[in-house]
Amino acid sequence: MFKRLWIWKPIITYLILTVILCLAFWIRIQGLERIPARQFTSNDAYLYSGQGDEIAKRGFLPARDMHRWLPLGRDNRQLLSLYSYAIAYFHKALGWFFPKLTRYHIQIYITPICFTLGIGVLFIFFSRIYGIIFASIVAVLLATMPGSIERSAAGFGDRDAWCWMLGVFAVTSYLWKEQILHNPFQKEEKGGKTKGRKNIKNWRRYFATVFAGFIVFLGGLSWEGFGIFVLIIIAAELWKFCTTDTEAQLKEYVLWMLMFVPGLYLISPAYRSGYGFSTHVAAIMLFPPLAVLVLRCVRYLSMKVYPPLRSYARKFAWGLTLSVIAIGVGYILLQADTFETTAYTFRENSLMKSIGELVDPHFGYWKARYGGVFVLGSLGLIFTSLQLWKWKGFPLALVLTLFTATTFFRWPVSNLIGASTCNVLFLISFALTGVCLSIATLRKDSSSRNELVTIAALVWFILWVGLARSGKRHDFFIGVPLAFFTASFLQFLLDTFSHKLRHSQYTTDKFRQDFTHVRIQTGGAAIFLICVLFWPTTGGHALRSLHAATEMRAATPGYSHVNAAFAWMRIFLLKQVEKPDNVVVAASWRYGCQLNVLGGVKTIIDQDHYLPHWISLYNQHVYNATSEREALEFLKTHKATHIMLTSSAPQQTFLNANLSDAFMPLYPKKNFAKAKVKIWEIHYPPDIKTDEKYLATEPENANEK
Repeated sequence: MFKRLWIWKPIITYLILTVILCLAFWIRIQGLERIPARQFTSNDAYLYSGQGDEIAKRGFLPARDMHRWLPLGRDNRQLLSLYSYAIAYFHKALGWFFPKLTRYHIQIYITPICFTLGIGVLFIFFSRIYGIIFASIVAVLLATMPGSIERSAAGFGDRDAWCWMLGVFAVTSYLWKEQILHNPFQKEEKGGKTKGRKNIKNWRRYFATVFAGFIVFLGGLSWEGFGIFVLIIIAAELWKFCTTDTEAQLKEYVLWMLMFVPGLYLISPAYRSGYGFSTHVAAIMLFPPLAVLVLRCVRYLSMKVYPPLRSYARKFAWGLTLSVIAIGVGYILLQADTFETTAYTFRENSLMKSIGELVDPHFGYWKARYGGVFVLGSLGLIFTSLQLWKWKGFPLALVLTLFTATTFFRWPVSNLIGASTCNVLFLISFALTGVCLSIATLRKDSSSRNELVTIAALVWFILWVGLARSGKRHDFFIGVPLAFFTASFLQFLLDTFSHKLRHSQYTTDKFRQDFTHVRIQTGGAAIFLICVLFWPTTGGHALRSLHAATEMRAATPGYSHVNAAFAWMRIFLLKQVEKPDNVVVAASWRYGCQLNVLGGVKTIIDQDHYLPHWISLYNQHVYNATSEREALEFLKTHKATHIMLTSSAPQQTFLNANLSDAFMPLYPKKNFAKAKVKIWEIHYPPDIKTDEKYLATEPENANEK
């Protein structure tokens, strides 16, 4: 009977997986009833909603979106809009079976579905490598951390969860392919024969390679920042390159790369001639894979032409790697102007400073969103380095300690040594991570067959935590390495505790028989999870899980005066004018895409920040105009027919003063002077002319704010 107990293992595994996935999905759909119809809890969701409507109508996105950024329109060729296509075509596919299903339903539920699928893939992957207990810890933490819930809750509607899911698929499928090398897929036949075993293994490796490359292709069409996930894979490839003496699986790497590099370059103009926010998307997404291919080919051909070089294969590999890094640094120096412009756009101008998602997170932010997991994950990161690479991992552990201290404990450290010194130490630790990691490659043999998984998790941690340090919105992607290293740290503690307890001179044979290693691990993991999830002393982040799903993000515009104005536009305004397609409403950039979707009108600026200087011009020549004529010239240049003012606008704006007959009050009809939302119809005097200076895409002075 006991020989058949193995039958229960997959049943228990998938039962645990089902419970965790149901928990994750259930948490993320709470509070959905609080969201008004056709609304989202994210402003950017309206952009993808509008694109989905356009794709459903035309079958594709036009080269220019003439509903916004008028009079030029938005260049859609620079967008990576696979997410919008997915919404539109998922609706078309499911509409055959569920006629009442709308694109809005697809979009409000796609975020929790994507995140839940990602958790499921991680659970299956980790359970096969580290066991069910390890996988369960990772999955439960990801399911309950508020930092992972906010952008994956139902109603969010943005593409963050979609891109996170593709990133998880891309990295895990690549690592799965590498694991196939170590796992037999066919039992030996009688007599010790292994007929067909090699072919089966090769077939599965090639399938995993094609799948991993295809997922990267989808990610590259979805988001400009997906190259960060590609860099995680490239780091793993470089690790293999510098720790092996022979060139193996070169065909697989070429196959993986061919699955996305040519396709992205040919399909999307952003990879061929990117500008603005897409200027360096090809450099991050396409150049690193090509550079690694060149490195591998050079070493392979060199050793083939000159066989004695094989004795110095690793040193030669490191020399080639350093040369490519030098070329990369040279590229950055040559493109210094564009990098400075991009950095100024994102970090320094007054517009970007007003965006809360780009603000530096403080210590309380990490504690509220991740409880004690960010501390446990950091400890796990450090201890894993020591456990895996012994004394050669000691320099890396010191650097990682400095990295986490200047990131998660940035503000306390800054108060002690100064903000500038803290930032310098962070940059030093970030730069030295690669150097210290290379020290571990000087050994002859790998210390663990799962070493590549740890490398990928470590690079994931360094890249995304480093980005989250300077922008809150990036912390959504740090949950995976935090959960991974927390589970790794716990497994280390439980293994140590179980070993000492079972081999203690005070324990009896009966105790060892009743309390097996698996039982001690399972019980210890359960106690640990309960403490981390619910005990306030250790963070108790699960106590804030439902709050994260229901309260952390409110519907926008919600049940507000702004929403009433949008409804009035769609019901009355568009029916009163002769040509509804010509209605262009000028308003704050925050309401741009909401006006497109909820109001059904065209706009001149929005939160897409395609031309951020136009937003500055709008503030300068409309809100802060020195004369009514100046504002009318700006509005006419942008073909505005109406203008909307809300209570969030500057109180000193000239729109709150006495206006001429050029501005005819339109909404609301009663008590217009005290209304929180005002809409005027613009009647341009004959002497008002357009001026090209109001269409300038960049400031004359680079230091303009």
